[in-house]
Formats: sequence, C-alpha cells, structure tokens
Amino acid sequence: MEAYRLYNSIKSGHAEVLKTADKVIQSFEKCYGSCFMPGYDSLSKLYIIISSGYGDLLWPFLAKLNYSYSAELQSIFATIDSLLRNNMSVMHSNNWTCFYSIEALKKLQDSYVLETKEGTIVTTPLTEYREDMKAFEFASRRGYYGFCHDAAERFIKENEEYQAVTCLMPHQFGRKHYHSYVKKDGKILDFSHNVCIDEEIYQKIMKPIPLNEVYGYELESEESKLGSDELGPEKCLLIRLAVAKQRRG
Repeated sequence: MEAYRLYNSIKSGHAEVLKTADKVIQSFEKCYGSCFMPGYDSLSKLYIIISSGYGDLLWPFLAKLNYSYSAELQSIFATIDSLLRNNMSVMHSNNWTCFYSIEALKKLQDSYVLETKEGTIVTTPLTEYREDMKAFEFASRRGYYGFCHDAAERFIKENEEYQAVTCLMPHQFGRKHYHSYVKKDGKILDFSHNVCIDEEIYQKIMKPIPLNEVYGYELESEESKLGSDELGPEKCLLIRLAVAKQRRG
C-alpha cells in the first residue's frame, strides 16, 4: 500500500539511523523484555515508545550511542508524525501504523512536501530553517523531542516577542496529551518535532485544542497570578499556566 511504500522510502534513505534504532531496541529489550510489539521493526518501536510517553526509558540507551539529541532522528520522527496524522482511520499491522490519506512524499531542498487527500503540506526542519535565525540557532543547540514545554518556555524567555501555545493534542493512539509549541507571524515552530509549518496547516493536520497562549514578556506577570498552584514550581511554567486555565474552565 502507498503508506507502507512511503514509510519504507524513509527507512531506505536513513541507513545509519536504522542501525542505531536496531542497537537501541536490542539493548532496551535485553533490559525490559523482548515480548512487546512483536513483528514491528526497530524504528517503529523506537517511535512508538517515545510518542506513547515512555521516551525517558529510552534516553539512556540513545545516550550511549551519542544519539539522544540527533537532529536527523528528530527530523525522521517529525516526518512520521506528519504521515500518521490526517483524519483517516488507523490500521495496525506487523509493519507500521498508517493513515491512508498520504498520497506522495518528496524531499524538496530543505523541506518535505506531502501530498494528501486534504491538500499539499510543506514542512521544514527547524534545524534547516534559516528564514528565522533565532529559531534556527535555538533548534540547532540540541534536540528537544519529549521536552516540548521546556523548549517552548526557554525560547520565549530568550525571545519575548514570540508566543508559546500549550494545548491538548490528539494522540495517534487514541488519547490526548499536553503539548507546547511556539508561534509567530503565521508560522508554528515546534521544537520538539523539529518542524516549521504554516499555522493554518498545523491546525488542520495536528488538530490541537489550545488551553493557554502567552508571550515571553508576559511570563513573569502570569506566573505571579498563579500563587501556590497544585502542580508546584518544579513543573514547567507553561504546563502550570495551561492546567490552571483548564481547571478554571
């Protein structure tokens, strides 16, 4: 099927990443057991573990291979995210979990162009997005996969004219999770997925449910309004602000 062909084309272009994924999963399964997700390839397992909220278990194995903050790995995951999200029903197989609406995927200079049944989607890795040098330099420092709230908060503290959005994001496996990204001038800068995309398209394919929006210059005053909130100061400020607003209804 087309979705499988596209996924296999991603794999074929990143042989070194596949070798790394094999090594990480082999080490992971020695530690945690080899009976989970039988039949899935290593890259699929790596992605599913991280996107299901158990990424912290993987970081020690990635770190041993100096791959924890690989921009290439994040770029692949961002592409897979785009492949997985698009209004269609999910199909589980022993190869991958696919949506049927992706009709074509190609690399065009620094961008990925996805042709879908809902239109053309263009995404650019932030580590290649030199139209916004502040975002490019921040993204190039390290990887942020699994650290969306921390990355968005730190970026808008350094660049107060940008706005951070914290939302509930539909999960490709049937749940919702809290997610934070940055936006400015109609562009979404999603550091945890290493992607820049038009806001209209991001809303359409990712379907976030916004809970709170805050500019960098508003952080201090917004925090002062929280007082002693339930989550406590050890939690990222963006998630504390969003949860407080969510509870107020």
